[in-house]
Amino acid sequence: MPEGLEAAIYADAASELVGHVVTSIEVDDRCTDSNELSILVGQRVQSVRRHGKRVALVLDGDQLELFFGMTGRVIVNDVAPIEALEYGPSSERPEWDRLKLTTDVGSLRVNDPRRWARFTLNPDWSTLGVDFISDAHQLDDVLERHRRRTAAVKSVLLDQRVIAGLGNMLVDEVLFMAGIDPCRTFASLSADERRQLSSHISAVVTRLGELGGSHTGVLSPEVRASLPACPIDGAPLSRVKVSGRTTIFCSLHQR
Repeated sequence: MPEGLEAAIYADAASELVGHVVTSIEVDDRCTDSNELSILVGQRVQSVRRHGKRVALVLDGDQLELFFGMTGRVIVNDVAPIEALEYGPSSERPEWDRLKLTTDVGSLRVNDPRRWARFTLNPDWSTLGVDFISDAHQLDDVLERHRRRTAAVKSVLLDQRVIAGLGNMLVDEVLFMAGIDPCRTFASLSADERRQLSSHISAVVTRLGELGGSHTGVLSPEVRASLPACPIDGAPLSRVKVSGRTTIFCSLHQR
């Protein structure tokens, strides 16, 4: 699933439409009612918003949220800023287009083979937590407020009401670099461990953003599939389920 870093890339690509008027909109009715979105025709794209994994086009009178599901990709003016996702194909087919928004100068398409993409007018983002691209002090304040939670550390970090934008691969990478067992209860973390966790979230997000996305970390899709020796200490990597999500970690240095 596109995580916050991928959403940021999509939002940047969508900004090419800013200042231009929507001339037509086509949508797969299995994803969203096409009649509902027809009110966007004639409106000008004023800006693009992003918070966590959510992206929205801000128009004259309405906002259109783009939800990508597991395999949705944004294609702007026939250019895909991300050529492939971990759980999706590298190719695209016209029949996979779930949304095509055309302006006076170009178009934006959401191409999704699984039909999980959704498009919502005037979304409510009030329940989302702090954005994942925040400084370590902001993140530390958020984690401090949740210090008594007894859920697994990974479960808390995946909760979009806590930090919006962290997904499965980013969280595994953060915990791997921080040396924290994803199965530990969040309440078991010391204040120092929470501060280290905040610092590692900022560092990992910055590093993977520069490298091109959440799939570019030490725990890459290839490593997740093959489970080689841990590059830090040589111990075998482990694969378990945490809150229903596949989790890769090292039982030696992640404690």
